[in-house]
Amino acid sequence: MAIRIITDSSSDFEPAVAKRRNVEIVSMPIQFGKATFLDGKTISGEVFYKLLKEGKENPSTSQPTPNDFLKVFEAAKAAGDQVVAVLLSSALSGTIQSAMIAKGMCDYDEIYIVDSLSATAGIQILVNYACKLRDSGLKAPDIAAQLEQIKGRIRIFAVIDTLEYLRRGGRISTLQAGLGSMTKLKPVIAVREGAVAITGKAFGTGAAVKQLLKLIADHPVDDAFPSYFLYTDDKGREELLLPKLRELGKLPQRLHYCCIGATIGTHIGPGALGLAYIEQAQ
Repeated sequence: MAIRIITDSSSDFEPAVAKRRNVEIVSMPIQFGKATFLDGKTISGEVFYKLLKEGKENPSTSQPTPNDFLKVFEAAKAAGDQVVAVLLSSALSGTIQSAMIAKGMCDYDEIYIVDSLSATAGIQILVNYACKLRDSGLKAPDIAAQLEQIKGRIRIFAVIDTLEYLRRGGRISTLQAGLGSMTKLKPVIAVREGAVAITGKAFGTGAAVKQLLKLIADHPVDDAFPSYFLYTDDKGREELLLPKLRELGKLPQRLHYCCIGATIGTHIGPGALGLAYIEQAQ
């Protein structure tokens, strides 16, 4: 009995990495006008941000259907394999609900669904840990239990260029977004209890990054796990954050990079940068 690790495309795995780690990805649909794409399959991050910045169409996202998950679950059932599915936060999407419906349709007990309460590289951290536990010989229910124990320590802090895309997606109110745009403030956001929260605003990106540094210092990185520098359309924005973390002695020892793809990029827009990691245990 093998163990299949499944996630969705909001995890922003590079396809080659997912293949190497034997992780299956269920893609999120992205709608640009009348055109529908599959995140990570039929639209790349580069093309997505080009379309987004052109502004001709306002993109929208939706969760995979129960049938999308059912295909994967039925294949596992036919092979007699266990499944651990680590998916986008239930506070941000109906993806978990679709997977739960599919599990019921499949009528197979060996499917364990984990609500990551996170997004993008926060999900990657959990999936990578699940792969490590799988490869060490742990069974699916024990892997899921381990993920439940650490997921509350995932931290995602980021600076975004505007609140406009969060407003368009209904993640914040029009009033909140309007205040940000009128005063030219750069928002600092966090993923808290699975949802996006505005933790502060600052005049200019430099001042916002200072707030980001304080958040990271207040919630120190656990270097037993990998950390990820997050960016949307411009990897070069690492120069705004990483040298300052190094100066403060806070640069994560196991640092990787994660380009935020179309699913999450739809809601935060271009120009974002941040960090995803596991906080040290209290």
